[in-house]
Amino acid sequence: MANPTLNPRGESVLRTLIEAYLEAGEPVGSRLLAKRYPEPLSSATIRNVLSDLEDESLVAQPHTSAGRIPTERAYRYYVDRWLKAQPPGPELEGRLAAALDGLDLDPESWARHASRTLAEVMGGVCVALPQPLTRSRLVRMEFVPVGPGRLVAVWVGSQGEVDHRLMDNLWNYPDTVLTELGNYATDQFAGLTLAEMRARLLEALRAGAQEGESLRTRLQELASRWPDGGGPGGDPPVLVSGLGRMGGLPEFEDVSRFRGLVAAFEEKGRLARLLNAFAERASEDIQLLLGSENPYLDGWPLATAVRTVGLGPAGYVTFALVGPLRMDYGRVMGGLRWWSGQIQRRHGGG
Repeated sequence: MANPTLNPRGESVLRTLIEAYLEAGEPVGSRLLAKRYPEPLSSATIRNVLSDLEDESLVAQPHTSAGRIPTERAYRYYVDRWLKAQPPGPELEGRLAAALDGLDLDPESWARHASRTLAEVMGGVCVALPQPLTRSRLVRMEFVPVGPGRLVAVWVGSQGEVDHRLMDNLWNYPDTVLTELGNYATDQFAGLTLAEMRARLLEALRAGAQEGESLRTRLQELASRWPDGGGPGGDPPVLVSGLGRMGGLPEFEDVSRFRGLVAAFEEKGRLARLLNAFAERASEDIQLLLGSENPYLDGWPLATAVRTVGLGPAGYVTFALVGPLRMDYGRVMGGLRWWSGQIQRRHGGG
């Protein structure tokens, strides 16, 4: 559908309607619009403007006698043009700071605490997916000697994390060979996880590839001894907090509708795909998905704010804060930006 074309009055009425609905959660009638509108408008003029907004699929009328509510398309129009992230005040900062506690714990333990706190403070459901460093994708690799029979393997990953692992240099490779191995790994295996790099090396060695075989063999010897640092296999758990609060919202007062929502959040595979799909982009800034823009929770009137935070050598965690489309976007975006900024500062921006 093409972008809506609104004149200044249409934009102003739409913004007034959206902000009134965000505050009250009730369909907005022409009388309330007239009271809130900054200039005097007749009822006939407001009805004409609302009719134009309906033609653009920006407002809907739930019942014949009811007022109007914004559509998903209207929220996207609002977010793209008028949203201003609100820096949290001291009270909200203090509550969000509680979700920073335990950053020195392993990613899963901290993510469990942080997701519960974020769900309580920001409202809605918070879904978290801890990603150990073994899921990081290679950007650059270096091997640095640190004395007889020892070296440090340096993995620079796709989320900006830098991991240093002390290893035995059982083969006493000289500096020149270690530099060549790091350059070779960076050139050949950028974009792969450690597990994928190991598998690619083994495939090449089994195939008896001649070009660079000596380097592959030496790199495979090192990669096979690189400590994973993760758990004993299996996928990291998807953590869900705050789902019960959604049942108290007008959008989910109907019991059967709320049960359907609960069932959607119980499909952990679906949630993991959501978080993985947006993890990389969310490491740069919050990704805000409205309604059908989220293919993994399509069909639900939900807004999803996704943010990935790096935890240094421990890995990273992707969070998704999910709430109704009638979300306080300024508060949520401002709060999440402040909170993730605090984490980045503690880990040197990684």
